[in-house]
Amino acid sequence: MKNVGDGRRVAKAEKEVQQLVAQFLIKGFKHPLPGLVTVSRVKMPGDLRSARVFVSVLGEPGDRDLALEILQDNAKDIQTYVSKNLPMRYCPVLHFHADESTEHMLKMDRILRDLEAERLAKESPALESSEDEDLAEESDEESDSDSSSKE
Repeated sequence: MKNVGDGRRVAKAEKEVQQLVAQFLIKGFKHPLPGLVTVSRVKMPGDLRSARVFVSVLGEPGDRDLALEILQDNAKDIQTYVSKNLPMRYCPVLHFHADESTEHMLKMDRILRDLEAERLAKESPALESSEDEDLAEESDEESDSDSSSKE
């Protein structure tokens, strides 16, 4: 039995398919896609006969589903382009999926920013109150020194 899981071969094929799909979307795709569509990654099994193409869509909330539907409806055209430009025995069957990693990353970034703002808001009143206490202590010390100098 052949070693069908050669990692370097699969990785190279994934990279080539990703570049070709992205190139086709930029140059040859005839349908307008909503939002900003990016081919983020491609996953292929060891036999290289299918490819899961992950795309991220930045835009309105419904844009992702609409873009995936348009891409899946036109998968044959994209596949034809890939087969003409990819020197392989078999052209992989393309399946388009939403890439949640970009949205997940943006959500995590938003949460971290909110937590940082919350932390700064909590520290800010504490700093102001400690500054007020320092000023009060300084004025007490000054008044003590003034009263001792009068004696």
